[in-house]
Amino acid sequence: MADVLIVGRPNVGKSTLFNRLVRKRKSIVHDLPGVTRDMVEGVVSWKDKVFTVADTGGVLEKGDDITEAIKRQIQRVLDSAKAIIFVVDGREGLTAGDEYLARLLYPYKEKVVLAVNKIDNQKLQNRIYEFYSLGFEEVFPISAQHGVGVGELLDYIVDRIPQEKERILEGVKVAFLGRPNVGKSSLINALLKEERVIVSPIPGTTRDAIEIPFSFEGKDYILIDTAGIRRKSKVEYGVEFFSVGRSIKAVELSDISCLVIDLSEGITDQDKKIGGLIERRYKGCIIVGNKIDLVKASKGELEAYIRKELPFLDFAPIVLTSALKRQGIENLLRAFDLVWQDYNLQHKTSFINRAIERILKEKHPPSYKGKEVKIYYAFQEGTKPPTIVVFTNDPEIWRSEYKRFFLRKLREYLNIRHAPLRFLLKGREED
Repeated sequence: MADVLIVGRPNVGKSTLFNRLVRKRKSIVHDLPGVTRDMVEGVVSWKDKVFTVADTGGVLEKGDDITEAIKRQIQRVLDSAKAIIFVVDGREGLTAGDEYLARLLYPYKEKVVLAVNKIDNQKLQNRIYEFYSLGFEEVFPISAQHGVGVGELLDYIVDRIPQEKERILEGVKVAFLGRPNVGKSSLINALLKEERVIVSPIPGTTRDAIEIPFSFEGKDYILIDTAGIRRKSKVEYGVEFFSVGRSIKAVELSDISCLVIDLSEGITDQDKKIGGLIERRYKGCIIVGNKIDLVKASKGELEAYIRKELPFLDFAPIVLTSALKRQGIENLLRAFDLVWQDYNLQHKTSFINRAIERILKEKHPPSYKGKEVKIYYAFQEGTKPPTIVVFTNDPEIWRSEYKRFFLRKLREYLNIRHAPLRFLLKGREED
């Protein structure tokens, strides 16, 4: 858990302060209340000390299911935090919502520092005094947007946090992607066996990409929950625009992307587009058919349907799940390792060239306009994904149907069944 928690009502500037502290735009900032819902963690370095900080969702006294989930989520981590930054809005003044949150935090008052935000000029300095009535001794006027007073706040924080070595999240990065409300957050909660990410039937609950360290049978993973990706025409500029951008970036940063599909609704064009996004970036992939408890088809029928609709992801294992009933969760965990092993598979050059000889004996590439295709040699350039470079006399004369055949056979002979295989043709003039 994070060393420092940032808490407060919605729209008081918590995410702006978080971004200022971690020095990057990691938490989404927008002029709408309730933008941050899940906790977003980052690393802060100040005066030779390194610590983690978490931005939390805005707390209201009363609200919908998401509001209550945010409150429960924060209450679970208050004990473990070394410091709590309670952010209030100095321009708006003291509110009943601030007083409600102060009562929740008062049992932890020894580690609470009150940050009166939006105090960006001398005239507003006197606005801080009314907040002393909340009962916390340490009160700092700041402007998170302009950086005013943030240094003094950090000075106070680091003096109360013991020095620790910088903690870098290590492990296989597994991103959960899909349309809104297909069950991505529910799957992560089922994997973790706790409510680490907020789950709600309202589409669009997850707004940030959330990284959660996780271990299974001695292997370390980082689970990445993302915002649901909708069709471009349905994405308005603003919060959702940035969320989709985060999801696309999560694909690029991930080692394995889990394409989560709602089987009760069937595979949509948008599911196929997200799958294409994963394929084009040569990421390891697991197709997760979720909500099997809502469909009557057999396992074989469902897998055949998925293969028919997503033929370009033929290398991806299919795992059928019900996140709510925790069905198929262990199979999903096993699939992580299955894909990771193939994604890192390395072969000797001699083995690769023997595989190519077998392919050529089975079927030689057809000539093009009287020009014969010649293959000189091949080698593996790298892993993640396995990348095979084939030197030929002219890459342009390789017919597309033969390329598909060659790739399929190369995957078979190299025993790369559960990860993408990158196949590059390079020209080499004859001696």
